[in-house]
Amino acid sequence: MTKIRSKSTLALAAMVALPVLSWAGSAEKAVAAEPAAAKPSITGNLSLNLDSHFVSFGQDIWGSGQGLHTVLFHPTLELSKAINSDFKLILGTWWDVNDRAKSSIGNRIQEVDVWAGGAYTTGILTTTALYQQWMYLNQNEQAVELKFAVDTFLKPSLLIHERIATGYESGTVVVLSAGYDFKAGPVSFSVPASLEYETSGYHPGGTKAGIGYGSLGLTGSVPVDFVSKDATFSMGVTGYMTNSDMIPTNPKKNFLTFTTGISIPF
Repeated sequence: MTKIRSKSTLALAAMVALPVLSWAGSAEKAVAAEPAAAKPSITGNLSLNLDSHFVSFGQDIWGSGQGLHTVLFHPTLELSKAINSDFKLILGTWWDVNDRAKSSIGNRIQEVDVWAGGAYTTGILTTTALYQQWMYLNQNEQAVELKFAVDTFLKPSLLIHERIATGYESGTVVVLSAGYDFKAGPVSFSVPASLEYETSGYHPGGTKAGIGYGSLGLTGSVPVDFVSKDATFSMGVTGYMTNSDMIPTNPKKNFLTFTTGISIPF
């Protein structure tokens, strides 16, 4: 009788345990099969910068020279829409905000730039093509840009900027750039350098074609996660050496610029 009861107890335990074990296995498979969260197809970056100068291809637009009395507010917003893993669409805007002159746009907004285009990446090479409009002083300067950037040591890039003859003389600027990045504790440093070639008359009063300027900078940035995930605060300085034959309106041929700001990706 005892043997019969033992067998009955084992049978009952097996009947109870089998569904439980089966459910546990199914739950484990369900967890394992849960897909990873998909990356958003639209991303962006908001930058809020305070600058001592507004430099456009070597030209000191507001004639700040070596002075630090000028503070210019330059917000930038750029959005990217991923079409696939290699190609994305780009839409962006940049503003020049200050009280150096009466605004033709409104309040203290002196200039609004907008651009649209796309970028295609294959291997370590990214090719970016943009159409741009720079709106200031009741004018609309238009240009197309083509940039080749290589994701390797010193991050070399080549930018070709072609101004369209719509109220302006056409002109071409070519900028060769490189940079070196390194870290020291929590601070990330960047040392960018560039050399620019331009056609005759690209800048007002320019009489020759040739090397317009060279620049060398140093920027340090730290994470500010309390503002937003991956946000950074940065400070930097850039030195310019310009050629007065190409850029005669600069008050100083050689000058330093300073910048500080926050970058918020989303």
